[in-house]
Amino acid sequence: MAGAPNPSGEGKIPGITPDTLDWNTRDIVFYLETGLDPDYDSAGAQMVSVIANMGHLTIEDRTAIAAYLKALPPSN
Repeated sequence: MAGAPNPSGEGKIPGITPDTLDWNTRDIVFYLETGLDPDYDSAGAQMVSVIANMGHLTIEDRTAIAAYLKALPPSN
């Protein structure tokens, strides 16, 4: 959850703990439904299929996932 080097060797996978991701719960729910972040950048690479599946969840399920992520302890 804290992020890591990308296994492909290019770049870094961003962290999703509250200290590394400053999105609010609504931003996370919207991203899980649409693949668009708060700046309207779209998900890419392997996240495309994740978002395609998350979009089928209910709003309640996506909200529960967002609440879980917001409750994670800091990564550092």
